[in-house]
Amino acid sequence: MKKIVVMSDSHGYHAMIDLVRELEPDGDCYVHCGDSEAETYDMQDWLCVKGNNDWYSDFPEHIQFKVEDLNFYVCHGHRFGYFDRESKMIYTLQEANCDVLLSGHTHVPTYEKIDRYTFINPGSTTLPRGGSSRSYCVIHVDGKKLDVEFKDLNAYQA
Repeated sequence: MKKIVVMSDSHGYHAMIDLVRELEPDGDCYVHCGDSEAETYDMQDWLCVKGNNDWYSDFPEHIQFKVEDLNFYVCHGHRFGYFDRESKMIYTLQEANCDVLLSGHTHVPTYEKIDRYTFINPGSTTLPRGGSSRSYCVIHVDGKKLDVEFKDLNAYQA
């Protein structure tokens, strides 16, 4: 079983990146879904993608990786828009031959399954929306099985 720690939309609050790492020191993989507004050297131990506010980063627009028997696709999510979003996300996973989409942008924690595809948004560690709390998520992967847990950061100052 592998542990993936996922965060997004920290928007320049770099202490949140350190806090998440401190809270989850045993992660096998750390993923930031964009809008970190961090320099590349600050994110050396993270798989990072470029968000719509990462103007000066050289992070890639998307990345793919495999954990156990699942193929993951990571992007910020701003290019999906808000209309027909799920269809665009499914199409992206189909084109990339991936099973799980990790994305941010909306600042709302989401875990959704449509057919054989899974969509996970960890929410925002600093600027939550939609009545949600500041959050990140932990994904345990065992073969093709996922266990997703959202972690509330409201009790922590960073």
